[in-house]
Amino acid sequence: VPPFPLKTEAFLDGVDVSPLADVLNSRPLVGVILLRLGRYAVGVVQGKKLLASKSGSRHVKSRHRAGGSSQRRFERSRERLVRELFDKVCEVAREVFAPWDERIEYLLLGGERHTLEGFARRCALVRGPGPVRLQRVLPVDRPGRAAMEQIHREVWKSRVIVLTRGDQE
Repeated sequence: VPPFPLKTEAFLDGVDVSPLADVLNSRPLVGVILLRLGRYAVGVVQGKKLLASKSGSRHVKSRHRAGGSSQRRFERSRERLVRELFDKVCEVAREVFAPWDERIEYLLLGGERHTLEGFARRCALVRGPGPVRLQRVLPVDRPGRAAMEQIHREVWKSRVIVLTRGDQE
């Protein structure tokens, strides 16, 4: 499975790897948003080169297990902090992507899946028209400048599926 979709669909007789070679030889502009609660990094990648990036952090309270009347107040406060983080990351993404706005072909998100789903619901940039959002999630433990400088390796990863034939008699 190539890192990016094939440009055309084709049914071919025999083996023809030219559509795959076209994808692997291309150098699309890719918008990347890495997000975990409390930290984020946004960048534009082309091939191995990081063209622009910005990272930061924003405090989000940890989960609270204690019950009582203050529990709901704590949850509302935490939800507000999460919304503020999502809004900040969306704003930063708009700023970082702006110089390449029309040329970014793909958008990739990285981080914890549940957090990214909430972010995608909140940020119009992710769910709106624009670059094709790829469904795979980039693995990242600690979003930041260091992670963004190495993210091209994850952006360009392919997945190999081995098919074997069953015993034929």
